[in-house]
Amino acid sequence: MSLSLRVATELDAPAIAAIVTAHGAEHFPVPERFSVADVAYWWLRVDEGDAVVVTDGEGTPLGAGALGLRGGGIAVADNFTRPDARGRGVGTLLVDWTESRAAEKGVSTLRIAVAALDRAAKELLERRGFAPIRSFYRMLIELDDPPPQVEWPDGFTVSTMQPGEERIVHATTQEAFLDHWGFQPRPFDEWLHRADLDPSLSFLVRDREGSVVAAELCNEERFGVALVDVLAVLKPWRRRGLGEALLRHAFRELYERGRRQVGLGVDAENTTGATRLYERVGMTVAGQEDAFEKSLGSDG
Repeated sequence: MSLSLRVATELDAPAIAAIVTAHGAEHFPVPERFSVADVAYWWLRVDEGDAVVVTDGEGTPLGAGALGLRGGGIAVADNFTRPDARGRGVGTLLVDWTESRAAEKGVSTLRIAVAALDRAAKELLERRGFAPIRSFYRMLIELDDPPPQVEWPDGFTVSTMQPGEERIVHATTQEAFLDHWGFQPRPFDEWLHRADLDPSLSFLVRDREGSVVAAELCNEERFGVALVDVLAVLKPWRRRGLGEALLRHAFRELYERGRRQVGLGVDAENTTGATRLYERVGMTVAGQEDAFEKSLGSDG
């Protein structure tokens, strides 16, 4: 049966959400539950025309993918095949499109992330000249009981983001991630467009002088759980308990909203000790993705 690839539209979002959810159920110990809103959030991070769907001869969606530019000549792609469509060339067609689209955009380095348990996808990438470079964990906590009141380190206070503080949040998070692997700074307008901020779940930590030294951005519902999307502590203020306090603060706020599962993503080789911090507050690894990389030979 023939396959076709075309640019995805809003009408495809329910089918794409079902594809990603089914893919996760097969390849992650604790699967994500993708919604139409999650598809929209995914597409926020790519340019128009850079999200596609693969269909069969009857127009039924069998796979989906998207390519996002990260700066520095780097692009990152995520591709998903419906489990019952494996072996029909869907993944190959998506990789073909990903490489071609990246080359059109002058990308020099292409990265594709796959579930660590998806052996077929990893073998496909290796045959195409991709090599594994990094692993990332999805971590979760079940909030069975009300989290205790947070004890903040002496001299620090927390508040929610107020109107007009978006640039402070941008500056704080950008600076905090400068020493993280693969980080590429984003201009304020681009960052704001793709941040999907909830001011009531965006927290700023200030020192005695009122300077913002840490920030945390959360979503009440993302991928079937509440999500800590960003946890950022400026380098001079690390190792003072601010990251742990912010996490516990988020847990308490989200619990009060009726959320019982909270998740986040982390670089498995993070050098700031983030994984140990997350384990210390009760989070466990619920899945792993492996990133593969290929040089496209472009000068960008």
